[in-house]
Amino acid sequence: MSRRTGRSVRRGQMPRPSSRARRMVRGRSPRRLMARPMTRRSAGVLAAPPRPRNPFLVFSTSVRPWAVGLTLAAFVGAGFAFVWAWAIGRQSYNVWGALLVAPLFIAVNALLIWRVAAREPSPWFARLIGFAFLAKMAGTMVRYYVAYVVYDGASDAERYNLAAAFQYRSWRQGAVTWDLETARGTQYMELITTAVYTVIGPTTLAAFMVYGAFAFWGAYLLYRAFRIALPDGDHRRYALLVFLLPSMLYWPSSIGKESWLMLFVGVTALGAAKFFAGQHGSMALLATGAVGTALIRPHIAVLLFAALLVAQLFRPASTQVTGILNKFGGIFVMGAAAWVLATQSAELLGTDDFSWQAVSESLDMAGARTTVGGSEFTPVPVESPLGFPAAALTVLFRPFPWEAGNAQMLVQSLEGLFLLALTVASWPRLRRLPGILRCNPYVVFSLVYTGAFIVAFSGFANFGILARQRVLMLPFFLVLLALPAVRRRNDLDDEGFGGDEAESVRHQEVASLGGVRRR
Repeated sequence: MSRRTGRSVRRGQMPRPSSRARRMVRGRSPRRLMARPMTRRSAGVLAAPPRPRNPFLVFSTSVRPWAVGLTLAAFVGAGFAFVWAWAIGRQSYNVWGALLVAPLFIAVNALLIWRVAAREPSPWFARLIGFAFLAKMAGTMVRYYVAYVVYDGASDAERYNLAAAFQYRSWRQGAVTWDLETARGTQYMELITTAVYTVIGPTTLAAFMVYGAFAFWGAYLLYRAFRIALPDGDHRRYALLVFLLPSMLYWPSSIGKESWLMLFVGVTALGAAKFFAGQHGSMALLATGAVGTALIRPHIAVLLFAALLVAQLFRPASTQVTGILNKFGGIFVMGAAAWVLATQSAELLGTDDFSWQAVSESLDMAGARTTVGGSEFTPVPVESPLGFPAAALTVLFRPFPWEAGNAQMLVQSLEGLFLLALTVASWPRLRRLPGILRCNPYVVFSLVYTGAFIVAFSGFANFGILARQRVLMLPFFLVLLALPAVRRRNDLDDEGFGGDEAESVRHQEVASLGGVRRR
């Protein structure tokens, strides 16, 4: 017999709830039926007196995040307006014009960073790319300080600045003139800088920021190419190196050829990765990269497309007719592009002889013109295969610390020692290189371009010029240091900037090891 309902209950059977209890259950939501937590009063314990509230937190319950953001934006805007008003009265347009351009510049790049971070499957990349952009802008400011404070404007950037400041007013009035028939790399850089000044005005400081952004997004395109070409590669290591190496932050950051070329070298690398992976849009990217590099330095374009031709020759193909046709079609296209670019480069050098002796003499003459300044040294040009190791050591890793003559070269030498140690530590990865070369044409492309660059620039006799030129080759050498490595399954974690994405995400990439779609 149930005491609550007065009904008989069989042994082992739960008592049936009363009609009143059933009505209460029907009228209440599941959330209200959840058991209430036991308090000190319900447990029969006297509750402690309430603690006095912190007077600084009186309004904490009524504060909204949007209000905090709006308040901070108002303070930042007011501070920016004050600084800008001060700069107008006391500084030239170089300073207050840069302050005027900076908000739009930051907004555009922040939007691009948000877009590219949203498409990345790796959570660490979103944290890295924002930090990398800030580091790049810091490197750009250091580059500006060295060029205009330490060296008092005695740099290539000042030449482009003066030429653009003289012409930009005419361009704004619609009188756009240029002589493309006689223009060479330097003249093209003057025209490009004039186009930049037509938009932002003659502010060298803001122009440094724009060119630094060119190089930054070129580094991002190189990272995208690596990710497409080597889905199983060490993406974290490659991203950290290509974004944060001191030479990548410093040298391609001024008004100059290196910043522009870094952007279009990245375009070419992304086009090559898409071409080898069989993705759409590769030809447009390759054509854009060829034009962008050939305008400034045709010999860099020749090295890139010659390496692409070699990679296409060794690219694995299926035995089907379509696979064979695709391979030979690619060989024809890359060969034609390399020939056209080589012809332009020979015209620039003033020679029509493509023999090894003529090319070697041209390279020696170019190297002899670098024996100026305070960082000259005795070069080791490649005259035979036996001389390649010494040339590779020089082009990749020198100067050494005892060869540094100033602070810039000292930092460069420390980076060289770091890369040398990293190369030695990457021996387990490099042992897999022969096998990867047989199935991955992008790695072949990177290796051939690195070797050709070493041969071409081994005759340079100035550490400063060599370090500045080296940044155009360094991302491809870093591909070899970020090859896939045999790892334990427990190492696939995500911590801070480190850790590759989870194994399930990695297997959703466009291809297996090498990223090659055999057709």
